[in-house]
Amino acid sequence: MSLRLSVWFDYASPYSYLAVSRVERLAAAQLPGAEIDWRPFLLGPIFQRRSSNPSPFQDVSPAERGYRWRDIERHAALYAIPWQRPARYPPMGLNAARLTLVALAEGWGAALIQAVYRAAFAEDRDIADIDVLHSLVAGLGRDAPATLARAGSAEIKAELTRQVETAINGGLFGAPSFVVGAGPDGTGGEVFWGNDRLEQALTWAAKPWL
Repeated sequence: MSLRLSVWFDYASPYSYLAVSRVERLAAAQLPGAEIDWRPFLLGPIFQRRSSNPSPFQDVSPAERGYRWRDIERHAALYAIPWQRPARYPPMGLNAARLTLVALAEGWGAALIQAVYRAAFAEDRDIADIDVLHSLVAGLGRDAPATLARAGSAEIKAELTRQVETAINGGLFGAPSFVVGAGPDGTGGEVFWGNDRLEQALTWAAKPWL
């Protein structure tokens, strides 16, 4: 059985964009043959369970908010990842997350994930717009009308809800999160939170030190 690295991400998260843009390359170099288990989910329901419902860019001072945007900009430059601060923040990723579940089930999820993130954070396109999602799917050579129709089905909506519950049951509270050694139900394993913990998660997966 190959080693599995679960990558939990929310399309609203710019730090998830930074991590998702480089995880495949880094994993291939450090963990040859490892399986990346892509896990789209929504932070909104998790934030709503907090008493003050904070997100990384809410309820902070203007200085801290400015720092965080500059931090993302610096990291994107460091990683040579295209970056454009979105005019709409946070991007509404609900439809894109449902669409991703369809693509993952059909075996082309990784390509769609990259395309959606580029649209949101490198091209400043509105990923909540069905026409934008249609163009992304069609650009990957897929049947956009059929894929979008399936993404709107009760089955996929329920699957995304279960995905959020799995994240909560697994102790996740932010994105991106990386889990090494999760069980078949998606819970358990060693959790690493944040873009700046990606390398640490890969190192742990190769050789745990505790």
